[in-house]
Amino acid sequence: MLVKRGDTLVEVVFAIAIFSLVASISITLMNAGLSTAQASLEVTMAREEIDAQAEAIRFVHNSFSLEREFEQSEQVYRNLWLRLSRDSGAAESGTVNSAKDVPELSVNNCSEIYGNGEKSILNNPNKLVAFVINTRALDPEDTTFNNNNLKEIVVSTKDASTVNRFSETPVNPRVLFAESPGSTNETSDQMSEIGNYRYVSRAEGIWVIATRDETGKEKYGTTYIPEFYDFHIYTCWIAPGKRNPSTIGTIIRLYNPELVEDITGKRSITNSLGQNPVSESAVNIPEESGGTEEGDVDAVEL
Repeated sequence: MLVKRGDTLVEVVFAIAIFSLVASISITLMNAGLSTAQASLEVTMAREEIDAQAEAIRFVHNSFSLEREFEQSEQVYRNLWLRLSRDSGAAESGTVNSAKDVPELSVNNCSEIYGNGEKSILNNPNKLVAFVINTRALDPEDTTFNNNNLKEIVVSTKDASTVNRFSETPVNPRVLFAESPGSTNETSDQMSEIGNYRYVSRAEGIWVIATRDETGKEKYGTTYIPEFYDFHIYTCWIAPGKRNPSTIGTIIRLYNPELVEDITGKRSITNSLGQNPVSESAVNIPEESGGTEEGDVDAVEL
């Protein structure tokens, strides 16, 4: 008569150990896969936010370029473009910084962006001004947002009422919208509620820094007209499973719409505070070869 022998305790323990090892490796790989997928999704969403800001800036620039020949009262995007292109040190609410004051996007923690120091956009010793554009407030027929409400279209760290809307993000970079300024009832992606959620409530982990061409500013001072503007769009967030921050940035260069080239190939400048074009000889703007032409008439400082 045959006797069936059961598994020994050693065999049972060994089997459990093998199962635990395989299960542990499987769970680790699964978590790594989920983290990679989540990180990839967050990168995609960050790029979408960057693209949205870039397209909004281009839209304002192109719209003003097309309407600059109109009467001043008919220029819908004039004041909005001037807010983007004025010097941040001017009395008006400009957003343009000196290029030398823009720090590199290299941080050990995203909190450096919102703390104190040279990399901060809130308490920067160089008075750096950052902003985001309210992409839901660019409709020229929208009576809610107009030239008297520019700070709700270009939300900047210069304005005391909007500086607290810039903060770190607990997830991916994003712009949150609310029903009214200062409201905490927010949404970022509910398309059916865009009609109600139209004010920028918070800009989390995303900001824009504008600079202008300064190649001749030191020589000509306030009579120098910048040929182009650079808009640095930055993001910073902590991706899943990462200790170091993830950062993505891009720069878009837009040429000054005040500088106009007519059909003869001669450039002129349209006075940003008036309607009559003035000759190129009246301002200090760079030649195609990289030089400058000095004039006798002071140009309007942007």
